[in-house]
Amino acid sequence: MSRRVTRFIHSADHAIGRLGRKRRVLVELRTPVYYAVLGPVFETLERAPDVELSFTSEYPDLIRRLVDDARFITHAEAEWRRFDLYMNADPWAAARLRRCARRINFFHGVAGKYDLDRPQGLPMGFEYYDRVAFINRDRMSRYLDAGLVSQRQATLVGYPKLDRLASGGIDGHAVRAELNLGSDRPTALYAPTYSPSSSLHLAGEAIVQTLADAGLNVIVKLHDRSLDADPRYTGGIDWRARMRALERDGRIRYVEGADASPLMAAADLMVTDHSSVGFEFLVLDRPLVVFDAPGLESAARINPEKVALLRSAATVVHRAGELAAAVSTELERPGRLLEQRRTVADTMFYDPGHATARAVALARELLDGRASGVPVGTAQPAAGGVS
Repeated sequence: MSRRVTRFIHSADHAIGRLGRKRRVLVELRTPVYYAVLGPVFETLERAPDVELSFTSEYPDLIRRLVDDARFITHAEAEWRRFDLYMNADPWAAARLRRCARRINFFHGVAGKYDLDRPQGLPMGFEYYDRVAFINRDRMSRYLDAGLVSQRQATLVGYPKLDRLASGGIDGHAVRAELNLGSDRPTALYAPTYSPSSSLHLAGEAIVQTLADAGLNVIVKLHDRSLDADPRYTGGIDWRARMRALERDGRIRYVEGADASPLMAAADLMVTDHSSVGFEFLVLDRPLVVFDAPGLESAARINPEKVALLRSAATVVHRAGELAAAVSTELERPGRLLEQRRTVADTMFYDPGHATARAVALARELLDGRASGVPVGTAQPAAGGVS
């Protein structure tokens, strides 16, 4: 069948679909964290009476428990269904859809890992998307320069996942109370990245014990991949069991969940190695401690610029034995790196607190066929000095 005939059939199919009163939106949730990334967008969209949501995933067993089972469909079931819009936050392992009118990708993650800051040659598949929504100008410019997205596709939206945290919409005191953590002690969040070369593998248990012994409440939040059975991510270690064994009522809590934002709101300080949540935490303007994991930059193919950027707004320690003194100093002088934290947060997140509104407007533009007013390409202005 010729491409011209195929395009005609697709156009006719989509036109027939638009005759209905409902706009069918398929949301790809590859792993649980994508619920946090896309949740602010699809939860707002589904409040509209004309939107009908469905969910799909490469890993159904991980996602079915997060969504209404009646609205979950497998990739195979989705392939020949008609959808007005498909959205995801990861261009890999996208559902194969034969009858989808529009597609949008909301780029997630800012840490510069796995060559995502050096995209030349990566099999991203962005040519299939009508819009690619970027978190910051740096990442968008890199992808425009590499020719992976066009001026028509690229849109500077920000990070909807961060909006509630940035706008003070999460009650950290209530989160600590829910976790039964003492209100008379400061709280540290330990949130390492996944990799056999991460701080979790080097000294994770010692980090948690040291923080608790220093008189802090400790919340432990691991990356989804650190709980995966695949030894590429875990080194064959059952980190869930290891962390649960460290729990102490009222002092140490191991927490699982799609969204780390409530845990960040509950924390006075974060310890990480190199992670997107480390950058996200800077929006709160609270102290950050980076535990140096020497092999991580190479193992996770991290852009050295991003390593230096995160550390410019943090205190760096190299051994668990250095942690107690570093944490004490940061809590006694929480404003010590205030300007650096604000500079990095402004660089990494475009206009935090308002990204969801832009993302929803962009999705409605694709659903309704009307301009959203959200600029595309390099015509997009900086907001309040944010880049």
